[in-house]
Amino acid sequence: MKIYLNLDSKVDAFAFKKDHVRELEGVFPGLETVRVHKTSELGSGLADADFVATWRFPADFYGQAPRLKAVFTPAAGREYVDADPNGRVPVFYGTFHGILMAESLLSMMLYFNRKMEFLIDNKGRRLWSREGLSECRSLMVQRALIVGYGNIGRACARALSALGCSVTGVRRTPSPSDTNKRVRKVVRFEEMGPFLERADQVVLALPGGEQTAKIFTRDHFARMKRSAYLYNLGRGSCYLEEDLIWAIETGRIAGAGLDVFAEEPLPETSKLWDLPNVFIMPHASAIYDDYMDLFLAEMMGKLQSLISEAR
Repeated sequence: MKIYLNLDSKVDAFAFKKDHVRELEGVFPGLETVRVHKTSELGSGLADADFVATWRFPADFYGQAPRLKAVFTPAAGREYVDADPNGRVPVFYGTFHGILMAESLLSMMLYFNRKMEFLIDNKGRRLWSREGLSECRSLMVQRALIVGYGNIGRACARALSALGCSVTGVRRTPSPSDTNKRVRKVVRFEEMGPFLERADQVVLALPGGEQTAKIFTRDHFARMKRSAYLYNLGRGSCYLEEDLIWAIETGRIAGAGLDVFAEEPLPETSKLWDLPNVFIMPHASAIYDDYMDLFLAEMMGKLQSLISEAR
C-alpha cells in the first residue's frame, strides 16, 4: 500500500518533517510513503495512491484515484479539503486542535483577567505598583459561554471548568450527552440570550460557512455585560468587524481576545490594532511544536483500522 504526503507549510509547526515520516514508516513497515511538495504534483500521482495526507484536496482529484481508501488532513476546517462528491472515500479532518487552542484561550483570558498589560507596562517603567489588582476576580467565580460546542469548544470547556469556571455551551443541536460535570448546560443558539447576558467570558468557536456567517450580531454584543470579554477562535466571518469595534469603542464590552479575522492578515488600517483591551493573535492559536505529533498520532490510529480492514 502507498500513502502520499503533501504536508509542507511555511509555518514550521505545520510542516510534516523527516522524523514524522520515519515514525510512520516504523509503525507501518509495509506502507510505502511518497512525499510531494505541491498540490499539482499530488494530483498527477493519485492513480496508485491508497491513502493521502494533505493540506489541500479538490473534489476533482477523487476521480483520478481509483485505489484511494481515505484522505487525512490536519485541518479542522472544511475549506481546503473537499469531501468526495460520490461519497466513496472518507475524509478525516483533524480533531486534535482543541487541546492546543484551549491553552491559547486561557492565555488571552488570563491576560485580561489578571491585568497582565498593567503589569508588563509597570515592568518597563520599573514601577512597583499594586494599583488596580484588587479589582481582579478569579475565574472560579465567573461564568463562561462557549458558542460553538464542538471538539474545540469541549476542550475549552475542560480547561475552564478545571479552574472552577461555570461553563454553558451553545450548539445547533444539543444532545443529553453534552451536559456533564464540566458543562452545566448546553443550549441552542436561539436560547442563549439569558446566558449571554450573565456571562463574564464569551468564547466563539464557530466553524466557517454560510450558516455561521454574521450569526453574532450587534444585538448580541449589546446584550453582553459591560465587564465581559469576547474571544474568537473560530472564524472571523461570524460577526461584522464594525460591530465588534462599536462594542469596544462604546464600552458595551470590556475587550476582546482575537485569533481570527474576516480579512487575513489583519490590515494595518484596521481600528482593532489601536483599540485598548484588544489582544491580537495572527491566526495562531493552534501553532505549537506539538501540532504535527498530535496529527500523526491521530492519523496512525485511523490507518491501523483501515489497513486491517483492507486485509
